[in-house]
Formats: sequence, structure tokens, C-alpha cells
Amino acid sequence: MRKIILLFISLTIFNLLFSLNVDSFLKSVELVDSKEKVVSFYFTNDSESKINIHISSLLENSSFEVSYPSEISLLPYKTKKVDFLVKGSEISQGTHVLAFSVLADDNLPIDSEVAKISFPIIIKIVDINTSNMQISLDMYCDTPFFSSKDKLGTYFPLQLSNSSNLEVNVWGTFSLYELNDEQLIFQKSLFKDQSINLLPYTNKEGNIFIEKYLAPEEYKIRAEIYYGYKDYFQEKYVYEKEFKISENVYKERNVVNVNSDPNQIYIKIPKEMSPREYITTPVEFSLDVVNNDFLEINVFFDFELEADEQSLYNRKTNNKYLSITPKELSIPKYQRVETKLIADYRRSNLVELTGEYYTNLTLIGESSEGTTTILSKINIPVTVDFGDNVYNSESKVYIKENNILNDFYNNITINFEIENTGNSSVNYDIYMKKWNSTTNNQVGNTIILKSKQLLLPEQTNEFTEKLVTELGVDKILIEIITSKGTNPNEIIKVDNYSLKIHR
Repeated sequence: MRKIILLFISLTIFNLLFSLNVDSFLKSVELVDSKEKVVSFYFTNDSESKINIHISSLLENSSFEVSYPSEISLLPYKTKKVDFLVKGSEISQGTHVLAFSVLADDNLPIDSEVAKISFPIIIKIVDINTSNMQISLDMYCDTPFFSSKDKLGTYFPLQLSNSSNLEVNVWGTFSLYELNDEQLIFQKSLFKDQSINLLPYTNKEGNIFIEKYLAPEEYKIRAEIYYGYKDYFQEKYVYEKEFKISENVYKERNVVNVNSDPNQIYIKIPKEMSPREYITTPVEFSLDVVNNDFLEINVFFDFELEADEQSLYNRKTNNKYLSITPKELSIPKYQRVETKLIADYRRSNLVELTGEYYTNLTLIGESSEGTTTILSKINIPVTVDFGDNVYNSESKVYIKENNILNDFYNNITINFEIENTGNSSVNYDIYMKKWNSTTNNQVGNTIILKSKQLLLPEQTNEFTEKLVTELGVDKILIEIITSKGTNPNEIIKVDNYSLKIHR
């Protein structure tokens, strides 16, 4: 049923001869202890010609009786309401989909295949008998596994199954305990307003993630799951499972689970003009080092070398003005320790320092198990902001290739070049729209090409994007929004491009 809905909704309605609009292609109705309701669709004729509309069943369901007009006429620039009377039966409880074909023509004396369009409309029915609810929900948790790349921690694979004929919303609480003493280790709640929707006879899989590596011990999972549909009914399901983490699970691991909070550092340097020069005061930044491991971890700090050829930064800060204390520390399992990063630029030439400068604070975590030493290295980006910021970017966008695939489709390649010409970081977002100039309408959905893409000073991002366009699309409209790197909500500029597609 999910595939049918997605297939119909994804169909694009487009015709150059006339314009027929409907207020919605999908409408929902609830039959709660009632077997009859009216569902209304509104059709609008936006053309100068009369339109005839023919409606027929596309996907039937013997559990329902539906009454509707098979033909209607729409005068130019008029709207008409079309009612569908939906009647249930004794066997219609559950979630169902009814689909109807809408065929429209405009009576013009030309070839009928050209002068017609056809598209589906859908009615989703949720039939609920509150005195006879038969809902079956199951949950299964597979063996947990730990991640040693990117996001370090433990994953619990879960599967929720709805084996009934009614869709349900699912929410609840997932808890993890040590088996011996019932000590709570982790708890995560999914509230009702964040609930997961499960269609009839479907499964959903996902993972519960915790940032910790679990010690080789015995544990218990307890999930208290609530499920229901809106406010009509609510049931509770409890799932429990015991499991053991074996020492062999971590036998091949090569990292320790250590992290920083926060994972990046921003320091604003105060500058005041005295009678002779700029003056400043030292700035402290608190950084927590978090041990998410069951091993004790030794931690060492250092700053990226200015001559590091692997550095991504063009504007590198002089690290002699930065220090961190303590520089070495030992953290017990599952604990966090606070450190202080101090930026002291009192002896620098503040006149020459404007905008943002960058470096990396390197955190090395190390632990020994027997004769084996395990370590992790984390680079924490540091931004030092001296004010007098210049936020700006320049962009170039053009069609690099335009290949005509056939009479209906083009395959185009668009080239993007975006340069940060300021002295401070910026973010950029790129949106694309396929456009038909004849109808002055967008075709399809807006494409989000890039979102909150960070660009440092003196950096340039150049890339290409391939796009297939259909017949009738003669332009690509592109919007590039630039915002502050330290505040993506503050927009600096908007660049708009209109790329013409030639056939």
C-alpha cells in the first residue's frame, strides 16, 4: 500500500494546452464507529476553455461502497466541488486506500491523445471500531554491536512489526540496565509528538545508539512501547531481553572511545583602542573531555603545527598565543574532566589581526590492555575571531553540458564555483527549481543541492551536478544563499541564476 501511495503522489501533472488543478491528490477520512462519510475534492479550471472531467475507479476495495459523479464539466476559471460518499461495512475495519482516475479533455478540435490528461486522486480510509480493536504489535532487538569509525559507541538494532490491518503510531521508552544490580545505564524516550507511524502489515527497522562502549558484562533491555491511533485508542507493549557482552567483541578494536564537548571551539578576542594601541585581555574557554569507554584513558593535547602541509586552513593562527591546561590528564571510565583553553593575545599586533583565524587542537587518547596500547586522535577545530569581519562570497554557475537524450528528456551538467572572498567563514545553501516559462510554473519539487556548507576564507568549492529535465522545462532556477559561518541564520546575500535549456 505504501508503494501505491508514493507512486501516485509522485506523478507530475503537466499539459501545455490547458490547466486543471485539484486542491489535493490525497485526502484522508476516518470512519470511527460510523460507516459513512463524505470526502470532497475541489477542481479548478485555470484555462480559457471548458473542461470535461471523467472519473472512474482505479483501485477498488470490496469492503467499501463509494458514490461519486462519473462526469462533470468545468467552465473557464471556475471551481467545482466533487463529493465522494464513502460507506464502510462490517469487514472494513483497518487502513485502506481507494484510488480514482481523473481524465480531462478541453473539447478542442485536435488529436484526442494531445488534448487529454489523466491523473489519479486517492482517498485513504481509516476505519475504526472502538468496541472491537484487534491490534498486534511486536518488537525485536538484535545483538548490539560497537562502532569503531566516525561515530563511536554501541548500536542496538531494533525492529517494530505491525501485523494488524490498522495503521498505528508508536512511541515509548528504551532502557538499558546492568543485569546484576539493575543499575540504569542508558535511557531514551520517544515522545508521543515524535511517534513513528507504522502502516498495516509493515515493519520498521532502526538503531538505538548510545555513545558508550559497554563493558564485558550481562545486561537487560526493557522497552515500554505505547501504540495507538490519534486519541481513539492506546495500548502498551513491554519488551525485555537479557544479553551478554563478550570480551571477544573488543578483541580487534584499535580505538578508545574518547570525545570532547563541545566538538569545536569558537573564541572571540576583545579589542579596545587605547590612546596608543589596541589592547585586549586573555579569554578562557571551557572544554570537557569525555571518556565513553570502560577503560581508563590517558589524554594528551597539542596544537596543529603552523608548517603542517596537511592543514586545510589558509589563515592559521599563531599557536604561541594559545595554551591549554592541564595539557595531560587521566580520566576514569565513563567520566568527564574539564580543561581550559586560554587565548592570550596581549603581546600580538592586534592592528593586523582582523576577521577569523584557525587551527586544530589535537586530542590524543591512550589506554593499555595487557601488552597492547590503543589510542585515538581527534582534531578539534578552533576559530579565533578578532572582529572587523568581512563576510562575502562570489559564485559562478553555468551549464557545462546539455545532452538531448530523446524527444522528451535532456541530461544537463551544471558547473558551480563558489569562493569565499571575505576574511571570515560563511555557509552556503543551494536550491534548484525546474521551470516552465510557458505556464510560468515550477515543475516538480525544489531540489536542495547543498545545505549549510561551510566555506573558510580564501577557499573555493567547485563541483558539477547532473540533472535530467523533461519536455516543457526550459529553465533551471538556482538560488545560492550565503550566511555567516558562526550564525547560519544570519543571511549575508542571495544570488539567483536562471539557466536556459536549449533543445
